[in-house]
Amino acid sequence: MDPSMPPPSQSVRPPRRLRSPSAGLVLAFLPALLAPVAPASAPAQDRSEAADAAKPGARADERKPDERKPDERKPEDRKTDDLQGFDPQRSVTRHSLPLPGGALAYGATAEFLPLRDGAREELAARIFTVSYIAEPRSPADGPRPVTFVFNGGPGAASAYMHLGAAGPKVVAFGADGTLPPPPAALVDNPDSWLAFTDLVFVDPVGTGFSRAVKPDETEKRLLSVDGDARAMAEIVRLWLTRQGRWSSPTFLAGESYGGFRIAKMADELIDQVGLAVNGLILVSPVVDFAAIDEDGILGPAWKLPSMAAAAAALGRRTGTPEQAAEAAERFALGPYLTGLAGLDYGRLDAGQDVFAEVAGITGLPVEIVRRQRGRVPMGVFTRELLRDQGRILSIYDGTFTATDPDPGAARIPFDPFLKGTVPTYSTAFAAYVHDALGVRTDVPYRLLSDRVNRSWEWPRMSVPSAVDALQTALTLQPALRVLIVHGRTDLITPYMASRWVASRLELPPGGRDRVAVTVHPGGHMMYTRPEGRAALAADARALIEQVLRRR
Repeated sequence: MDPSMPPPSQSVRPPRRLRSPSAGLVLAFLPALLAPVAPASAPAQDRSEAADAAKPGARADERKPDERKPDERKPEDRKTDDLQGFDPQRSVTRHSLPLPGGALAYGATAEFLPLRDGAREELAARIFTVSYIAEPRSPADGPRPVTFVFNGGPGAASAYMHLGAAGPKVVAFGADGTLPPPPAALVDNPDSWLAFTDLVFVDPVGTGFSRAVKPDETEKRLLSVDGDARAMAEIVRLWLTRQGRWSSPTFLAGESYGGFRIAKMADELIDQVGLAVNGLILVSPVVDFAAIDEDGILGPAWKLPSMAAAAAALGRRTGTPEQAAEAAERFALGPYLTGLAGLDYGRLDAGQDVFAEVAGITGLPVEIVRRQRGRVPMGVFTRELLRDQGRILSIYDGTFTATDPDPGAARIPFDPFLKGTVPTYSTAFAAYVHDALGVRTDVPYRLLSDRVNRSWEWPRMSVPSAVDALQTALTLQPALRVLIVHGRTDLITPYMASRWVASRLELPPGGRDRVAVTVHPGGHMMYTRPEGRAALAADARALIEQVLRRR
């Protein structure tokens, strides 16, 4: 997990004129608290990003033939889109993944792709990708599907989904989703998506090993909602062109802001590339920021069921998490919305029944609910639910708790789960690409880039939303299928918000099943638990196989 947004009390919000959600910048990220993490092989002194981008990753005599610099390769090996001074640092390795149905042989290619930008199509950035292709394959089987995978942030590399959910190797978390002791071990992934689709993991500009060539000049265009969608759509086009895979069914997968990203990309690919993707897989996404805005009425309502599930899991209310969530859904869709809308702050006693019901649902004292006027911010819920035990909750998974590091502070200083995953995934990925994929580079690996997050350009006159882009893609591609997967105790991108968005997409009566929302035990990164990872993989497989059957 990705496979992805800071707690409300700590979020870096777009300008207030947007009326943006308190969870404004999404996914695996705590701005200003998380410094870039370098792999073990990185030098002690940090280099400039421009210098990092230009530095070859391995000596020429260490490279395989397809890893040589452009001027070292034979003419027939050269690509027409190689640019002067660009070194793809390509490493190709072969592996085998044991699966219940037998061993799956596959090739892995780790490489940098050139991203061109501007009217002159000059080299703007080096985009790091890792591709997994199952082999061998009979021509009679037809073209194999390929899925491009992204994380969110903005500013998150793809290692969360890569080593958490879909790749052939995963980090071995505890059976209950607890963080593993360092350094985290990697194990074969019995639920790898490679069993049913080829995979391409992409690190956007400024994340992972990907860097802009001239950060100060090009990042302004790339670090924005629309600039990012255009750039990542171009990487999809370039990969399909280089691999000769235009006849393959194509899917996009994204976690958290990555879900927002791929909805935008689907529209961009149709408009600018002429490619209609076959399916979208959104994992713990935010599609419309207005739907999770805690300053409004809908945002607090959609978070109530996830709070109820977490409270039940922690023994602060009766019933199973699923039962608690279902009861909270009924209240949120009825008495709660009308109660908040009709609340008179000058006559709070008239709202006491609503306050008492919210207290029962969330497990919080009614005095706290009354003080919050019925709207319980996630920062308050995660701080107060287990205060008597001296523990705090993670906003990414309400069932994950940790010792309160500063009980007297006004805010929780960091999210215990998210911050704990940074060294877990960073060191695991650094070791994996070096030992298993043959990547040699001194460029620091940035799992979560604070620079990207803070530099992101949001729409200036509207709340960020990908609903229109998603609607356009569904309209122009009648065969497009969309899967939205959530964890029940995810407190930052609650599943009810996605249900509400999905219910308002304009689809004909016979086509409502083209968009599905599924909910599983777990949080934002439900795949840290084996059962959550298996459920996510089963959902993704079902979508892809459904698309293939209809072709």
